[in-house]
Amino acid sequence: MTTAPLKPVDVPYRRDVGDGLLVRGTRAGDAEQLEALQRIVFPTLADDERFKAHHYRKHLELFAAGQFVVEHQGRVVAATSTIRRHFDFDHPHHTFAEVIQGGWLTSHEPDGPWLYGCDLGVHPDYRSRGLARALYAARQELVWRLELLGQLTAGMISGYGAIKDRHPPEEYLELVRRGQLVDPTLSAQLALGFEIRTLLPDHLHDPASDNHSVLIVLPAERSIAGAIRPVQSSRPTMGSIRLQTEIPGPNSRALLARRGAAVAAGLAKATDIAVARAHGALVEDADGNTFIDLVGGIGMLAVGHTPPDVVAAIADQAGKLVHTCALVATYEPYVRLCELLNEITPGNFPKKTLLANSGAEAVENAVNLARRATGRPVLICFEGGYHGRTLLTLSLTSKYGLFKKGFGPFAPEIVRLPMPNLYRTPAGMTPAEYLEWSVAQLDHALVAQVDPSAVAAILIEPVQGEGGFLPVPAPFLAKIRSLCDQHGIVMVADEVQCGFGRTGKLFAIEHAGVVPDLVVTAKSLGAGMPISAVTGRADIMDSAHLGGIGGTYGGSPVACAAAIAAVETIRRPEFLAHVTRLGQVMREVMSGWQATHDLVGDVRGLGAMMLAEFVRDRDTREPAPEETLAIIRRAVQGGVLAMRAGLFSNCVRLLPPLVISEEQLREGLAVLGEAVAHVAGQRAPAASAR
Repeated sequence: MTTAPLKPVDVPYRRDVGDGLLVRGTRAGDAEQLEALQRIVFPTLADDERFKAHHYRKHLELFAAGQFVVEHQGRVVAATSTIRRHFDFDHPHHTFAEVIQGGWLTSHEPDGPWLYGCDLGVHPDYRSRGLARALYAARQELVWRLELLGQLTAGMISGYGAIKDRHPPEEYLELVRRGQLVDPTLSAQLALGFEIRTLLPDHLHDPASDNHSVLIVLPAERSIAGAIRPVQSSRPTMGSIRLQTEIPGPNSRALLARRGAAVAAGLAKATDIAVARAHGALVEDADGNTFIDLVGGIGMLAVGHTPPDVVAAIADQAGKLVHTCALVATYEPYVRLCELLNEITPGNFPKKTLLANSGAEAVENAVNLARRATGRPVLICFEGGYHGRTLLTLSLTSKYGLFKKGFGPFAPEIVRLPMPNLYRTPAGMTPAEYLEWSVAQLDHALVAQVDPSAVAAILIEPVQGEGGFLPVPAPFLAKIRSLCDQHGIVMVADEVQCGFGRTGKLFAIEHAGVVPDLVVTAKSLGAGMPISAVTGRADIMDSAHLGGIGGTYGGSPVACAAAIAAVETIRRPEFLAHVTRLGQVMREVMSGWQATHDLVGDVRGLGAMMLAEFVRDRDTREPAPEETLAIIRRAVQGGVLAMRAGLFSNCVRLLPPLVISEEQLREGLAVLGEAVAHVAGQRAPAASAR
């Protein structure tokens, strides 16, 4: 490949990582401090294999752009040195002495496609503060700026020397790779996204590693927490994003104009993207630009855009029967989907299912059935909850200003209770005390607001969606279950957004070990087709009189066929394991934003249902809705679809198709992270002035 020549550093590298710690480019005056730091960081390494002051000065002479330190109050507390190299992966068995003594260090290659990390060290007093990650992030940004293939290094296995009598080095390496052993150095590097390429025996003279090292690589396609990827790369093969026009482009603008003229103005849109086609986790617009989708149809697309099995099932069913209505006749896809849902929803009791068209319609059916089964009128719901836009479900929904303004009067017999948001724990209380108080308030509400003998159902999202991806604490869900059992109330879990594998389990409530009486599903159930369901206790589901439930379009044969294919995909253990991994990556990267930028107040969620909440002040937690909108707009310009959420519209929610690859996810998060950094940087002077 042809690589770009070394570009001059117009602005010295600087990154404030909080707590008075600054990542910056190395200076010649740092050399003595760096030599002293080597002796502290690598005390067991042979002295002739440590970098000395003259080595660091040579690094600056050969490749100034690749040298970084972390400074705290004028003191160098962490550092890394790099060179550019061509690298022969078939013959990687150089020794560390070769790096130090001559060959490698003095033969820096300005056109080398790999960034080779000669060392990286953090003073013991500053470990566990994310400084190694910040230095790796600085290196990865240099990889992107110079359009290199990635960064690599010969990493120490600093835990091997202590147990070398129990494991051969190859076995030790494999156990660390699998996560069955933790190496103090290598495990942390793997968690950041590095890949193990090969063991390097007799690489260095250090008993802590038994003289072994390991070649590890972080390809350019991968991001790393805290690294800011350029919004657009001049190298078109960098990843999945392809941007060839301004956003929106001319064809998109034309369609948006037609929408403005023909479509009701109250129908909002999160982005100015006009979609032409999509597959997997990628969306192509009308101008041929390709975006990474981190919205997933607001959680509809667990199995991705145009999944082959679903598309085939739709085509096959459409050729046989498009519709006849379940109120008129019986067809196999309706029955089969109900059987599947009865099988997979929580609870070891007889179950039945009713199919409908939307989440709101399914919630209404669940309410009707609960009222019919109990003979009671009152419904209990929670602040922050979202249950739909029909009259009844809009009455149940929170966030008045966005969803309900001007649409009243609303349905009666609804009691709305607070839901514990541990991020916003009241002053003077610990999160544990706040949760305990919230649980106690459930008992209080059944005295102060309504008598339990009047309550038909308690409806709750196990992870709130529109309310800000708040996982409901397990003790709170358990208390609801207890009250329902005690008073004969129906517990309804609204899993429309958080269900079907989104959290790493088929249903989010499974994480709490609580079994509801009814489960409401939609969105990813149909893989994008309009279908929903109420599944639960057979006695409740059978409580309605004959003809009392149903609808003309409910359980369309084509939608049922799509849902069956989707459910069979999502329920596979390997699919759910992938979801868990996606969630780990999202939390890792987003936590890096939080550690770097005060604008990021909280990172939360469950599995691959993650959210960042943005605030103007971490102490007061003042919401930052305008900044959040600016982040989303910049992310779209960089090739990523994102969307807001939260009671204060100050959160970015991530609901990517669960078939997204880890590489695509990291690429998308890198663009979103750059948008966060950009907006955080714009507000930094004003924040400093305060």
